[in-house]
Amino acid sequence: MAKLPKVPRSLPTKRSFPTKPALPLYRYAPQGQPAAEPLLQTPSSNPKENWQRVWSERPKLSDLQRLSDEEVRSAQHQAKLRRWRQWPMFGIGLIAFGMGMYGVMLYVSLTQDVEHKELPSDLLDRFDRDAEGYDEKVDLSETLLLLTSKRKKLTAQAKGHVLEVAVGTGRNIPYYTTKQCATVTLLDASGPMLAVAKRKWNDTHKEYFSRVFFKQQSALDPIVPPFDAQEGYDTVIQTMGLCSTPDPVKLLQNMEASTKEDGQILLLEHGKSHYEWLNNLLDKSAPAHADEHGCWWNKDIGEIVEESGLEVVTIRRYNFGTTWWIELKPRKGMRTRLAESADVPTVAQPEVLVARKSWSLW
Repeated sequence: MAKLPKVPRSLPTKRSFPTKPALPLYRYAPQGQPAAEPLLQTPSSNPKENWQRVWSERPKLSDLQRLSDEEVRSAQHQAKLRRWRQWPMFGIGLIAFGMGMYGVMLYVSLTQDVEHKELPSDLLDRFDRDAEGYDEKVDLSETLLLLTSKRKKLTAQAKGHVLEVAVGTGRNIPYYTTKQCATVTLLDASGPMLAVAKRKWNDTHKEYFSRVFFKQQSALDPIVPPFDAQEGYDTVIQTMGLCSTPDPVKLLQNMEASTKEDGQILLLEHGKSHYEWLNNLLDKSAPAHADEHGCWWNKDIGEIVEESGLEVVTIRRYNFGTTWWIELKPRKGMRTRLAESADVPTVAQPEVLVARKSWSLW
């Protein structure tokens, strides 16, 4: 006898729990009450209306809760004030400690006796050695002396055919306004430093690379302008270069010979101070500094400019007088006379021999 199939058990149904109604995209308040802030902006709103609404709903001083006199005098509130007052004092103390330590280290380095030795006039090997890490070495000192803004302001004046002497690693390159420059010639005696400057120009003004020229030569040698600048450069720039050349007067006159008669020569240099006590410290530490960095930081920049004979337009001094901002003009007819005496061609030839000599940036 066949067995009858079992009756299937009824599957238990899942209990349904009440769900919350879906929130509307916008919340509206009943009439007579202020409307709540919508979750999303209404389609009809525009940025101006949204800005005005946010500005009108900003917290105001009148909304702040004012403590009563008893709460202000309470021990809990006074302890909170003491804790918050400790942080500014801690920060001020930390900054004062750091500046004090830096000042002590600077004073010790300037006043300690150093071994004097004969230094060669050619210190180019210092720049070749430090080319890759040069920017990191001078960043702190230039930041403390506020030189970045001065570099930017000086370089912004470059226009027309521009020559930068002692370009070094190209610390002025980011500040060039290339739209007002026809060509830019970057010159330095150090090949490794010039290579760093070339990479930096490619990173900052790549679209202008076809109109920039890199010259590895001494600025004491004749500088030949580009073929379309027969009368010379419109702007010649040098920053921190007189300190590292053995003949700064000849250098300025050579820059004058490369500049148009209505052109400009812009210098940012460092040298002697207004104060004798600081000059004594610079004189004492100058040999050791030159041996390490290739820079004689105790030169009298004003005397050098006076001996060069160039026409002075502006001289400003900063940082106790050790930073010199100088704007010069070439003398009338002097470029032709200097070029004739040095037998310098006034127009660039297709092939230019590259010379390497002792001179570079601080």
